Order: sequence, then structure tokens, then C-alpha cells
Amino acid sequence: MTIQPSLRFAIPSFALALLAGCYSDAFTRPPLPVLDRPNARTVQADFAVMQADKFTSTDSVIIKAPFRDDLAVLGVVQVDRKAGTFEVVGMNQMGLELFHLTGDRNGTNIQSAIPPLMEQKLVLLSIGQDIYRMFFDLAPPVDANFEVKSTIIRYEAGDVIYEFGGKPIVLLDKHVQGFFGDKWHVRFYDYAEIAGHLYPRGIVMDNGHYHYQVVIKNRDWQSD
Repeated sequence: MTIQPSLRFAIPSFALALLAGCYSDAFTRPPLPVLDRPNARTVQADFAVMQADKFTSTDSVIIKAPFRDDLAVLGVVQVDRKAGTFEVVGMNQMGLELFHLTGDRNGTNIQSAIPPLMEQKLVLLSIGQDIYRMFFDLAPPVDANFEVKSTIIRYEAGDVIYEFGGKPIVLLDKHVQGFFGDKWHVRFYDYAEIAGHLYPRGIVMDNGHYHYQVVIKNRDWQSD
């Protein structure tokens, strides 16, 4: 899977507009409605069916790390869920490539990165695995334990906890707990239905190991 040159280089003229004024401090979620006796297994199955097997998204991305300036990039992400692979290119406002990552469930490969980012190689590899967590395994396994609460359905699949809610009922939260807090925690906002598929327009990922946050605001999404 290769990101098309037309995607990578046709975007720069719009980059400044896309990145300007993208974020307040992440996103807001309206109060969740009370659930009306949902069938938790049906919720799992319906949500899984609404996930596209392959897609390309263009996103405004802010990477926030303690004691460092925020890094704003324009990201192009390609995901192939059947193959289990992803590819992401991050560019600056002028369209110059800052990093290019590929990966799957087993790890991330750095195809290229500018020297200052290569000095943070472990963080780049970690961000790649966070990309995987954001876009893969979004529906709990069919045998996951679940608990229906007033406004959410909570599923547990090994270490991974999923929380579903809203109307329609969608994935809101996915995380793994650690001894001193979450190892990682991803939240999903503002779902849109596009070409028969559900896609979140906002994603916030907190990484508890390296203490950074990735905030994604989707600008364009196409299933392949």
C-alpha cells in the first residue's frame, strides 16, 4: 500500500487553512442519552459492520508533549483492515514531509523522518502503534465480557476496555489500564456516516508511557 503522490502533494496549498484554528483544547461531548435496554451483542456486531475495510483520511494533527512545543502536522493516513496494515505521512504547513510510517499489529517501520524527529525514534515508533490502536480492533471481540450501565455499555477483552454509548450507539472510549494510570487511552468524537460507514471526525489519544497526546481532527475521509 503506497500513499499516492497526488494525495501527498496536492494538499499543501490548503494546509495552512486546514491547520489554522483547528483546536480549542480537544473536543467536547454532549451528555450521553440513557440507553433503552440495548442488546450488547447486537451493538458489537452492528458497529463492526459499519467499519470500512480500507480508507484514506486527511487530518489536521497536533502532537502535544510535556515541556516541548506542540507539533502541528497535516497527516494522510491509509488503513487496510483486512491486511492489518497502515501507512501515515506527516507534513508541515508547506507540504514538506516530516515523517513517513508504515506498520501493522506487530510494530511500526520508519520509512523516513527529518533529523530532529529521528532523534526521537522511540516516540515515533510509539505514535505508529497508537495509530494502530486508533483505527484497528474497534469492535470488541464477540466473546468480550460486558456490563450495561445507564448511559454506556462497557466491554472487557483481556486488558482492553471499550465503552459504547450515544445515539446511535458507537465506540466512545478504548483504553488499557496500568498500575499508575492508563497505559494508553483513546477517545472518539463526532461520528459521521459516509458511504455506509461510520467514521469519527475527532480522535484524542493519550500515551501514558511517553506522556504525549495526539489530537486528530479529520478533514476528509474516503473508503477505498
